Amino acid sequence: MKEKIPLVVAGIAAAALGLVSVIAPVFILSRREYAAPLFPWVRSGIEGFSFLSAVLLFSSGVLIGLWTSKRPFIFGLCTMAAFPLLAVAEMVADSKSHNLWPLEFLIYAVISLVAVAGAYVGKSMRSQFHP
Repeated sequence: MKEKIPLVVAGIAAAALGLVSVIAPVFILSRREYAAPLFPWVRSGIEGFSFLSAVLLFSSGVLIGLWTSKRPFIFGLCTMAAFPLLAVAEMVADSKSHNLWPLEFLIYAVISLVAVAGAYVGKSMRSQFHP
């Protein structure tokens, strides 16, 4: 079956799903909100990362894996790709924020493995539906 979805569109969709997966539990679970120079909801989502966040991130990976059969590892990583970009924007706005950014970026990479696993599950489900 020929792939009809441009890879850039799938990457942007994965990044958007990742943002929603981490930020939505802030509103659902009524977690503590943290102050941040530009993106307080993003910081609150990361600081209050919960089981619900992980489930939503895994589900996002499954959706991406079902949507596109190419490169599930890359698209799983794309779910957390927006977070380092937002952190860099905050570092530019306030040089005192994100003092431990290398560790923060490593944590983003580890968290993205949840979506990578979901993308592989979605890919295997897609291959069962579309042999």
